[in-house]
Amino acid sequence: MFDRFTTGCARFAGSIAMFGICLVLAALGVAAYFSANPQWLAGANLLISIVTLLLLPVLQATQDRDGAALQVKLDELIKSNSEARNALIGLEQRGTKEIEQMRAPPSEGE
Repeated sequence: MFDRFTTGCARFAGSIAMFGICLVLAALGVAAYFSANPQWLAGANLLISIVTLLLLPVLQATQDRDGAALQVKLDELIKSNSEARNALIGLEQRGTKEIEQMRAPPSEGE
């Protein structure tokens, strides 16, 4: 259920409707900035912050799922290619130093 929700929210976040909402929020923020009313400015800032904080975990969850799916596809391609190094499968789970070591070309024995 959460995956369907985040996917739908991410699609909406990339739509022209969300762009319109962002333009309205930006105009509201600019208008509040130039107004003499500090309460209006605080309200506009709060509204923009809430929208931002709600979108961040939704977009992160969607990006994580997309990245994981891409890694599975790449792993499958590595498995199917007899010339590919099988040690590269699951490389995203390893540390930075180990990943950098894997960048080196394979030795003749591999």
